[in-house]
Amino acid sequence: MRKLAILIVILTFIMVSPVIADRGMGPVPETQGIVTSTSVNAVGNFASVSELQWRITDDHRGLPAIPPLGEPGWTISAIYESTYTEDTQTHGVGLMLYDKELDVETSGQISGQWNVEATKQIAFIGIDGAYVLSSDNIMVDGAGLDDEYGDDSDTGSYVICPFAETISPSFPAFCNRAEAGSTIDMTVANVRTTSTDRFVMTSSDHPVELNHDIRVAELVSDVPSVGMASAFLDVLIQEGRSEYNEVEPEPPDVLFERIEFSEETTVDGAITLFDKLMHYESGMVR
Repeated sequence: MRKLAILIVILTFIMVSPVIADRGMGPVPETQGIVTSTSVNAVGNFASVSELQWRITDDHRGLPAIPPLGEPGWTISAIYESTYTEDTQTHGVGLMLYDKELDVETSGQISGQWNVEATKQIAFIGIDGAYVLSSDNIMVDGAGLDDEYGDDSDTGSYVICPFAETISPSFPAFCNRAEAGSTIDMTVANVRTTSTDRFVMTSSDHPVELNHDIRVAELVSDVPSVGMASAFLDVLIQEGRSEYNEVEPEPPDVLFERIEFSEETTVDGAITLFDKLMHYESGMVR
């Protein structure tokens, strides 16, 4: 059978700027790990839903007092929020092969490790017009305040690298958000998705990171997947500067950079290949 369509889209989105300040969040003393593993091989109806909501702060008043973030005399504080959702269900009877691994780790992670990691593989053949709907979404959102008094030890308290303070004496204020996801609606499907993020870290020597990948391929050789697949990435960056001096001090929480980025790709029909990789990272040390 002739191949009808080939679409490869690769997106790498890396924030690079002299005012980048995403510093991540240190873990709380007691940490948790949540792991689930699912494997299904069935003919019939299928449904699976996963949902994660996570908030963490170093504001000394704790989460119930936010907003506002920080207070006079205690302005070095931040909050991070992360969500992950996956919803898969069939409409009608079909042959379903479904494998899912989900790993949530609240301890501090370094580059190459993740706080949230989810991998899903679907192979589906609908009977009498049956179809499968599946969506994934992952988000990380961080906001932090600058050192109001220009304390030169601020950067050194977060970053191990001894040269970081020469770049910026303290972490500027920031409010950054990245969200990515994908959706399929197919009568024949061979789909793999991977979602990861990292924002709880032992030190700010590692960047905050978010990834989402989707790959739609032939079910078997010369038998394409059939239906619709889409994927998106949305990023909003708002950054301050940290250039404190006693002669002309800059206000600690003034917006100096704003970046908005959005992309969505959709393919509909007989799909031989749809491959989209989305990557976001932000930090002083990268």
